[in-house]
Amino acid sequence: MLKPRLLWLTIGLTAVTLAACTSSPSTSSGTNSTTATTTPVGTNTDWVKDSTSALNVFLPDEDSIYWFDGYGTANGARTVINGQVPTARYWSFTAYPVPQNSQRQHLHDTQVDHSHGRYSLTIAQKCTGVSGTCMAMGATNGGILVIRLYVPTDINEAGSGGVPLPTIGYLDKSGQPITLDQATGNPAIGQVITGYRNQNGSLPPALTQTYPPPAPVPVPVTSPTPVGGISYGTGPYANPDNIYEHIAYTTTRGNLVLTAKAPTYQTDSNPHANDLARSADQHPQVRYWSLCTTLKARHTGDCLRDEQVAIPAGSDTFTAIVSPTCPVAGYANCLLAGPEPLQSSLAYRNLLPNPTFKPIALTGPYRMTATYVARN
Repeated sequence: MLKPRLLWLTIGLTAVTLAACTSSPSTSSGTNSTTATTTPVGTNTDWVKDSTSALNVFLPDEDSIYWFDGYGTANGARTVINGQVPTARYWSFTAYPVPQNSQRQHLHDTQVDHSHGRYSLTIAQKCTGVSGTCMAMGATNGGILVIRLYVPTDINEAGSGGVPLPTIGYLDKSGQPITLDQATGNPAIGQVITGYRNQNGSLPPALTQTYPPPAPVPVPVTSPTPVGGISYGTGPYANPDNIYEHIAYTTTRGNLVLTAKAPTYQTDSNPHANDLARSADQHPQVRYWSLCTTLKARHTGDCLRDEQVAIPAGSDTFTAIVSPTCPVAGYANCLLAGPEPLQSSLAYRNLLPNPTFKPIALTGPYRMTATYVARN
């Protein structure tokens, strides 16, 4: 049985396209466009939850929670978000125009102004005359707004970082409250969000059905050598703060073994399986790193995050194995490969590498090497 994990979806719309690489008609009150009523700006908290166990559409890994809704900027409209600062290793906002273009805007926690534990964010075509933190979307009318929280303090519960979800509302150019459909000038975005919301976090059958057991591979197929490709937060609904190395794999060749020098990472209150955690003032090399198996149709399988990876005492190098079953004797770190018909790649994520480390992240000893080993 495949452990439920992440789904990336591609949704075709009549007027716009959501090419999901990422996270039921929606309005500021969370109802459909035929019944929506205009509510005061900033009263809606009916965000759609996206995690590896609920919905799974914007590529969260196992220790992050995403929340999403629509934003609109058509005809001078503005989207206003107000909230309390969450307790999390990392949090951010990304606004993705639909259809996606170069106007995508992104801010992470250190770029959002806040005072006394609260923040306000405005999304508009232009930020002229807007006080506080603002995203200028240019000549786009609306799209999807994604909140990402990595290792929130309540990762296994609400997943909102120990505070209420922020409010979101919409204003026309005169400052009057309007609905999301009015703010975008197009009901398609709200309809897609409503569709996701109505799924109530359900996962697709591909992630939950039973697959036949894999065959043994007594002699591994080691040629050609598995080599990873690097990507820098590009692609539809990608997080601009991430750098990835992807190594394609299939367990028809054996079990995949991966090795790399691990970066130091920002500590949190969770117990650590290694000693590479650093406080923020010690300038860790990355905010967060993880290993996840990704599957065809942009599903994600199993994940391990930085603090969960066992590393020998006195070493900064990890070894992990990707296998149809875990644990595997002789390997402290094991990731489930998922069923052979769905297998795609192992994703190694570095989040927010610091300026000194970024030029060498996922290079040299920090880049993974891989080989196949026998499976009996």
